[in-house]
Amino acid sequence: MPGSNGGIARLPRRLLYRAHFVFACVFGVLYFLALSATALFSILLRVKSPRGGAFLFVKWWGIVMRGVAGWRMDFEHHERLLDSAPAVVVGNHQSNLDVATYAAFFGKESVVIGKKEIARIPVFGWLWKASGNILVDRGNRESAIASLDEAAARIRSEQLNVWVLAEGHRNPKPELLPFKKGAFRLALAAQVPIVPFVAEPMLNFLDARRWMIRPGRIRVRFLPPVPTAGRAPKEVEALLEEVQSLMQAALDDLRATGRGPID
Repeated sequence: MPGSNGGIARLPRRLLYRAHFVFACVFGVLYFLALSATALFSILLRVKSPRGGAFLFVKWWGIVMRGVAGWRMDFEHHERLLDSAPAVVVGNHQSNLDVATYAAFFGKESVVIGKKEIARIPVFGWLWKASGNILVDRGNRESAIASLDEAAARIRSEQLNVWVLAEGHRNPKPELLPFKKGAFRLALAAQVPIVPFVAEPMLNFLDARRWMIRPGRIRVRFLPPVPTAGRAPKEVEALLEEVQSLMQAALDDLRATGRGPID
């Protein structure tokens, strides 16, 4: 009977988590569209610079959606990211709400690399492109290389942090997906360090498959910067493996010491 009683006791909590999820989804879609349009118009009307408009979107999307979800952020070694520009910032990619959590430490000097398909998304895609973010055609090798060469020049001239979610796809599983090489080619071309970070498993707070959101504190760990100065382009594989190994170890530790998935 204890197991049965425990299941009954969990039922109201699960219903609350599901109601919370539905509210957050409906509100999030409407707010996303409204805020994207506002940021885009601020750029078109020259109220904000392109990067300023993007920062406006990211900042307020994060503040409001973290409030709606009931999430707070705990940073470990945040100083490793602060004043790091120019650098390539590499993180793990777990859910559609990564933007909301990562917005808490997305700096004004930052731009993002993403697939060219993002530009096709109405309003948000237009904002993404207008804000000076970097779009890469992964299906065209020559175009992708040209985009990375352009990005390397921008990193140095504009003192940027370029953010990359190196897995390339959302992945809530314990093992990181194989990393894409673009971030590491970029860091070597620009001769700037890589600043890796890892957010703890989002399944502790968001289970989209079961329609549940749980409030709580989300830990993000910033790892020591990995230098690239003096390293040759042919070392891209070794650099990728080094960073992925460090991030996997951090993710394993955060999982082992976290509160566990929503029950």
